[in-house]
Amino acid sequence: MDIERLATTAVTERISFCEGISPFINAGDKEPSWDGNVYIYPNDIKRKAELIAKIPVQVKGSCEKSTKTINSINFDAEVADLINYANDGGVIYFVVIFGDDRKKQIFYRCLLPFDLHNILKFAGKSTKSINLKILPDDDKIIRQIFLSFNADKKRQATQIIWSKEQAIAAVRDGASFEFHIQPKDGVKNQLEIMRETTIQPFYMYVHTKDGVEFPFAKIEDEATKITKLKFDTPVFVNNAMFYNHFYLGYENGKGYIYIGNIRMPAAEDEKHPKLIEYTYTINGTLSERITDSDFLIALSQHKKIRIGNFLTHEVNMNNQEEVSRLHDLNADLKKIRTALEYFGVKDDLNMDILNDTDNQNINYLVQAAECNEIYFKEKELPNLFYSNTLIGNIIVRILAKKDNGNEDYRLCNAFIDEAHVKLKVTLKNGNKKIIEPWSLFLHMKADDFLCSNIDYDIILNSIKMMKLKDREVTINITENQYISATNMLLEIIRAYDSQSMKNKRLLQFSIDIADVLLTKKAVTIINKLQAIKRQRPLSNNEIASLVTLRNKKNQMKVINCAIAILLEERENAKGLLNELSEEERKSITDYPLYALLK
Repeated sequence: MDIERLATTAVTERISFCEGISPFINAGDKEPSWDGNVYIYPNDIKRKAELIAKIPVQVKGSCEKSTKTINSINFDAEVADLINYANDGGVIYFVVIFGDDRKKQIFYRCLLPFDLHNILKFAGKSTKSINLKILPDDDKIIRQIFLSFNADKKRQATQIIWSKEQAIAAVRDGASFEFHIQPKDGVKNQLEIMRETTIQPFYMYVHTKDGVEFPFAKIEDEATKITKLKFDTPVFVNNAMFYNHFYLGYENGKGYIYIGNIRMPAAEDEKHPKLIEYTYTINGTLSERITDSDFLIALSQHKKIRIGNFLTHEVNMNNQEEVSRLHDLNADLKKIRTALEYFGVKDDLNMDILNDTDNQNINYLVQAAECNEIYFKEKELPNLFYSNTLIGNIIVRILAKKDNGNEDYRLCNAFIDEAHVKLKVTLKNGNKKIIEPWSLFLHMKADDFLCSNIDYDIILNSIKMMKLKDREVTINITENQYISATNMLLEIIRAYDSQSMKNKRLLQFSIDIADVLLTKKAVTIINKLQAIKRQRPLSNNEIASLVTLRNKKNQMKVINCAIAILLEERENAKGLLNELSEEERKSITDYPLYALLK
C-alpha cells in the first residue's frame, strides 16, 4: 500500500470540494520538505489575475489499527524539515491516518514562524513531536484556515518573535496589542464576528509605533475565549430597575446574556434571545454583590426579568434553601455597607481579595457601627488615638473616642468633625501658650491622606477655623520631626507622589490647603507652586513671581535652589544644591520638591 500517494490523494480530494481552492500536491514528490502548494482564489472561476495566495503544504500518511475517531494526534516531524519551513515563512502540515477498514482521517497544523520558533527553540532530537487537529468538515472553515494562514504569514514575515516581557515593554512605550480574525463568508453582523472570535485560534501581536507587527503569543482552540458587547438597556424585576445595562456575548462559540454576575444562555435564532436557565456567582465588590443578591431575591419572588421593553421571561427559582442563603448573605453584606458608611468610606470594597485579618477588621467596624462595646486600653491607641485599618483595597482611618463619664473608647469615623482641641505649649523662653482651636488633622502623615474615608472639606474647614497666626506655629516632636500646617501640606504632596494611579482630587486638595496657608513668605509661595506644577505648567505670572522672589536682596541659597527646581533650571539647581550645607541640602532632598528635580 502506497501510504504517501493515498495521503496526498485524500488531501487533494478533500480540499478540492472547497470553493476557490486549487490544490497542486504531487504524489511521490521528491522535493525536499514540501509536497506542493494550494492556490487560493476569490471564487471558483479561478482567474490567474485574481490569485490571492499560494500556500505551501506537506502531507504525511500513517496506518493505525484502531478506527476510533479522534480529534487530535501527535506526529514526529523531522527537524530539518521544520527548519526549512521556518526559513520559508511557514507551511500547512497534513497527516492522514488510515485504519484497517480503509477509513481515513485528515489532521492538519498551521506552522507559521511563531509556531516553528516555539517548536525548535529547545535543541535535541532529529525529530520533534507536533500536535495536529482533525480537519473540519465545513468547506468554508477549511477555506478560512488557508486565508488566515496567508494573512498571518504576511504579518510574521520578519520572523522576529517577541517575548511577553518585550511585548509589555513596547506597549508601555506606545505600541498596542492586536489580534486578527478571519471570519467565514456570510458573516452578517457584529455578534457573528464576536462568535467567530471565540471559536478560532489566533495570534497576539504587538503593533509598534512604526506600524510593524510582531507575534508574542497564540490563543489556541482549547483556551477559554469570551467576548461581550454592552447594551445600555436597563434590567427590571417587577418594574424595579437593578442594572442600567447588560451584556450579550459568547464563550467558546456559545451565546450568553450577562446581567451583573448572572449568566444566562441566549437563543441565537430569535430576534430577541429568550432566557433559558441561569448560573451565578456572588463575587466582586461590595456594591456588586449587594446588587446581584438584591436582584436574585427579587427574582425569586416575582419570577420574571424584563430587559428594556422587549424581553420578559419567567425564571425558575423554587429552591428555598438557596433563596434562604441569598437572604442571609444579602443581610450580612448590607451590614458591612452600613458600617463603611458610618465610617465615611467612599471607595467600593473589593471583597474578592479579603483575607482572615480583613474579615476580622470588618467585624470590628460592624460592631462599632451597631454601637456594640469594643474595649481598648489607652496604651494600645497610637497617634493621638487615631489609627488606619487596611481592609482589602481600602484604608479606613478610625478615631477611638472616649465616651463621656467612663473610661471606654468607641470607634468612629476619624473625619466626623473638625477635630479641634485646646493645645498648651511651652515656648523656648519658658512661657506657656494656649492655642485654641488646634486641628488634630495637622498631625496626619502621607499615608493618612490615602484613606478611603478621607473628607477633604472637613480638613480644609478645620484649618480655616484656626487663627491665622496659629497656622504658622511649628511644634517640634523630636530633632527631626515637627508638626505644622506647612508640614501637613508637604505630607499631602508626598501622598500624591506615592500613588501609581494619581488622585487628581488629592492634588487639588493640596492646592486648596496651600491657599489657606499662603503668606508672603517664600516657603509658602514655593509650596503652593510645587503643587500647581504637578497639575499643570506654571503660568507667566507665576514664573514672574518666582523671578521676583529670587531677585530679592540677600535671598537665601536654599530658596534660590528651590526656585531653580520650579523653573526647571536643572544645572543651576544642581549647582546650588552642591553649595548648600548638609542640613540645608536635606531641606530640599528629603521633601517632595526634590522629586521635580529627579
